[in-house]
Amino acid sequence: MIQLIRIITLSIFISSCSIYKMEIQQGNALSNETISQIQSGMSKAEVSSILGNPLLQDNFRSDRWDYVYYTRKGRKSSKKQNLTLLFKNDQLAHIKK
Repeated sequence: MIQLIRIITLSIFISSCSIYKMEIQQGNALSNETISQIQSGMSKAEVSSILGNPLLQDNFRSDRWDYVYYTRKGRKSSKKQNLTLLFKNDQLAHIKK
């Protein structure tokens, strides 16, 4: 009887020790619908109001904004999206996906 109680207690303890791996998201999650709203010639303020502030802004090249999105679940493969916007005279000149 004591042996059975030990086995049940041990199995309950082992089953309750499962490791939870949460999903990690970093950056700006941008849908294709949102990206399609931006067009060449838009001002930085207009782009910022649609996409939000970029994750990376180069202090030496203020004409380049980088939107990066990264997600990972536990040890599984990760997903990464990049969107680079280049401005000229405060107007959107080029979009790199």
